[in-house]
Amino acid sequence: MKYLYILKVGTTFPNTKEKLNDFDIWILRFFKNKNIKVKVIDILKGKKLPKIISSRGFIITGSHCMVTDELYWSIKLEKYIQNIAKTNIPLLGICYGHQLIAKALGGKSDFNKKGKEIGVVVIQKNLNNYNDPILKNFPNKFYAYETHYQTVVKLPTFSKILAKNNQDNHQAVRYSKNIWGVQFHPEFDKEIMKEYILNQENDLLKLNFDINKLLLDLRDCEISNRILANFWKIITQN
Repeated sequence: MKYLYILKVGTTFPNTKEKLNDFDIWILRFFKNKNIKVKVIDILKGKKLPKIISSRGFIITGSHCMVTDELYWSIKLEKYIQNIAKTNIPLLGICYGHQLIAKALGGKSDFNKKGKEIGVVVIQKNLNNYNDPILKNFPNKFYAYETHYQTVVKLPTFSKILAKNNQDNHQAVRYSKNIWGVQFHPEFDKEIMKEYILNQENDLLKLNFDINKLLLDLRDCEISNRILANFWKIITQN
């Protein structure tokens, strides 16, 4: 039997986890079809990476860590990504996962020169890559949830930009035939986003963010959630 593996590379704030659960559960709620079995591999707990041939697909979660810290487990996962890239097995990276894929495949991730991005943002599809399956049924512009300091600053060769905004040119990227990354959080909902704003309030105030405006601007971003459903379809068709 082959599995969809969720490679969990981080955990949310303790109080958020207590109230709303964690990254892997947020992803799993968008997978309704039980024909594909899912396993969560908690990388930070030292869980062994599975044999690649046992997989139907991979998702690398977000993390509160930084790619530039080059932590032991992160460097190990880079090599694993390189091996996945030699196959036709689908891979999706979210936030940290997106940035790590870029680094593993020859690009570079670092702090965004435009600063931190957080809250509900507008993202624009790249019309040159309009029909990519990961953005199937997306409008030209859509809302998404963000919380990140670092970003992909240099793409690997042959990558295609699928979506961007004024803050980040690499909001969605297709790295190869079966590898994608998104900087935004398709697994978030409005309550999770609220938690991320409130838990970072002190840091955000130091960066001159208007907390009240961030909270007032919160809205549902169901369109961005479709990333996960679209990836699921890609897996089932693979």
